[in-house]
Amino acid sequence: MSGSPDDGGRLIRPYSLTRGRTRPSRSDFAMTSQVVAVPTVAPPTDLEPEHHSILDACAAPASVAELASRTGLPLGVLRILLSDLLDGGHVMVHESQWQRRRPDVHTLRTVLDRIRAL
Repeated sequence: MSGSPDDGGRLIRPYSLTRGRTRPSRSDFAMTSQVVAVPTVAPPTDLEPEHHSILDACAAPASVAELASRTGLPLGVLRILLSDLLDGGHVMVHESQWQRRRPDVHTLRTVLDRIRAL
């Protein structure tokens, strides 16, 4: 994605990768959401190199956090590009039950009290 000016690499600003967008078009992806590329006969030709990089990184299921690490993309940029891929039908995203239904405050306090009792 980027390189330092000293090593001859090109420096790409995050806003240019996202075309100025600061939020994904879909809901924000949790860092633990699992992403997997949808298998295709031929790679899509209408995508940017960063999109292809993400598709390569999620050929097998990977979390959003893993994808950020593997691609070297900032998390905010990755989420926007993932949104593009999801809109285009190039990836599937799976959220865990924990992400869909978070425990209430009473449950969290009970767990914390029991941990402290140990």
